Amino acid sequence: MARSHLKALVIIAAAVALAGCGAVGGQATPTAGPGPTFVPVVSATGQVIPIRWASLSLPSGGIVSVLPVDAGDRVVREALLLQLSGREQLEAALAAAQLDQVLAQQALDQVHEEEELARALAQNELALARDEARKADYDRTVQQEGYRASEDTIKRARANVVLAQDRVDHAKGVYDGTGGSSDDPARAAAQASYLSAKAALDSARRSLNWYTGHPTELQQAMLDADVAVAKARLAQAEAAWTDVQDGPDPDVLALAKARLHQATAAVRAAEAALRDSEVRAPFAGTIGAVTARLDEWVAPGQPVIDLADLTRFQVETTDLSEIDAARVALEAPVTITFDALPGAVTHGRVTRIAPKASAGSGVNYTVWIQLDEVPDGLMWGMTAFVDIEAAP
Repeated sequence: MARSHLKALVIIAAAVALAGCGAVGGQATPTAGPGPTFVPVVSATGQVIPIRWASLSLPSGGIVSVLPVDAGDRVVREALLLQLSGREQLEAALAAAQLDQVLAQQALDQVHEEEELARALAQNELALARDEARKADYDRTVQQEGYRASEDTIKRARANVVLAQDRVDHAKGVYDGTGGSSDDPARAAAQASYLSAKAALDSARRSLNWYTGHPTELQQAMLDADVAVAKARLAQAEAAWTDVQDGPDPDVLALAKARLHQATAAVRAAEAALRDSEVRAPFAGTIGAVTARLDEWVAPGQPVIDLADLTRFQVETTDLSEIDAARVALEAPVTITFDALPGAVTHGRVTRIAPKASAGSGVNYTVWIQLDEVPDGLMWGMTAFVDIEAAP
């Protein structure tokens, strides 16, 4: 019979006994005031377990080469608990993968650097081509008739011709007026002045002719050719600049990115293989059990170490019947006692109710109860008795 049924019988018996004592000597006894409120409970047996614990294993098999912990040891998070042999090959594979990753990253960086250099070169070439085209067009324009000089410049050139002609006439008159031989210094000076004046007149006429003239057919052809070449170079520079606006060659960039992605995936795989060859503490706690030994082969998935946080405990029921489970609600208050701690009584609350019956004989449901406080001496696996306040 469940403990809840026994308690109900005890309460009924006590009530009957009190009713029998209600009258003495045929006289009615005064009616007592209302008694304490009856709170129905359901009772069950349970087991003390940590709120957080884990049975640790390895994803890969191998021979245990390092086992620095034993049951009862306290460890911090990420502490090394167990390590398999053969890590040298795994570390070498990781180093090779990391090297490939560095080289792939450098190759991708080079693609971007070359693209930046190409942009700079294209921009510089475009600036030079624009300047060359502007200069060639200007040179052709200023060579055309009517564009070689301003009106004032042409007037000044004509005045220079008149003045030069006057100096020639004057010098010729002086020269013609000198007699004597060619060795005569006065005649030689007059001749030099005359020749100098003629040279100045020729220069003044050439300037005037250039200012008022136009290019020859050959000169015009050369000017037109210079403009055409400059425009062609400008068109090429503009096309090159347009090409670099879209970034590197898509195929080259895609290949570089794919190589880096593959190298990065290889590094992750090598790191995972290295991690899979050891067991580290996922949280700070106490080693509950070590089921592996040094130099022993362990299979993938085989539990090797139990780790728990022994600062917080809960009770997991083992024999709560379906009838009693139906009367239990979340957050229901619970009174807990322990076989191994006769004087310890603590309280708690229901935190979880299994949605499915437990395997085994009978129809039982597991309920988890969190303790409000942990009695001294409480240990993982101890038997607990729980009285859960239940619905009527």
